[in-house]
Amino acid sequence: MGGSGNPNEPLFFFKPNEAHGEFCQWYPATFTVSKAEMSVLVGHPIDKDDPEGWQRIYFNCAEQFMMYCKAGRFHDSETQNLVLATRDPKEQKRLGRLTKGFQAASWDEIKSDVVVAGNMAKFGQNKELKDLLLGTGNRLLVEAASLDRVWGIGFTAKEAMANRERWGENRLGMALVEVRKRLREETC
Repeated sequence: MGGSGNPNEPLFFFKPNEAHGEFCQWYPATFTVSKAEMSVLVGHPIDKDDPEGWQRIYFNCAEQFMMYCKAGRFHDSETQNLVLATRDPKEQKRLGRLTKGFQAASWDEIKSDVVVAGNMAKFGQNKELKDLLLGTGNRLLVEAASLDRVWGIGFTAKEAMANRERWGENRLGMALVEVRKRLREETC
């Protein structure tokens, strides 16, 4: 279900090694973002004349970017460095949960924008991934994460359609729909 090419069906994804796994935050895809861009995103702009501001940071997946920005929001450079030091997205997520000074309300203000920005870089800098995302047409993209009702829908792909009225927020899916829209506008 959701794996067919039917343009009216949602497209479900979950793990990076499963169908449509390229849309997962953990999917391996190298991209870069400048320190200056990230500093604005997390609400702590650096001086435009700071020579390090235009230094680009390499990320191995969108999860790493998200957790790096999460730690940056709270000025936790130690956790940022630990997040960059591991290539394992599960460990990146674990480290992000340890962010010193974390305040949920503050993170909630920017977390969706962070995920959109990370995926703009991921899909915008990797042609194959960009083509794949644009190739989804206007389908609703849905993270079928049974245990996550914020970034996912709180149901597996098999359970999803029978429970559509009970879906969670699907913030990751909605972020990807926004990224697809912006990338489409860039190519026009």
